[in-house]
Amino acid sequence: MNTMDIKLVFAYNREMLQFLVKNMEVFYTDRKWRNKWIRFIPKDEDFVKKYPKLAHLFEFTPEELKEYKGAKTNEDLALLIIRDAKSKGLVLRKVLEN
Repeated sequence: MNTMDIKLVFAYNREMLQFLVKNMEVFYTDRKWRNKWIRFIPKDEDFVKKYPKLAHLFEFTPEELKEYKGAKTNEDLALLIIRDAKSKGLVLRKVLEN
């Protein structure tokens, strides 16, 4: 199955946060990381070890994990990210597909 990569751009308190859904994996970046993409799902264990104070970004409730693991396509993952980001106060600015 050939699915498109999806880039999601959100705003939060004047900051731009980006998620990239590619091959059923989710990556994250923001201004602080200077566009270095960090694998968000599945969890990048090396990143968590290197930056333990940020490890909470990679924690999910059992229900959230079940939903993310149940996603069948990049589009399904993108919809879950959009829903969860909005619930945390992020504002969706752009959806780009490649």
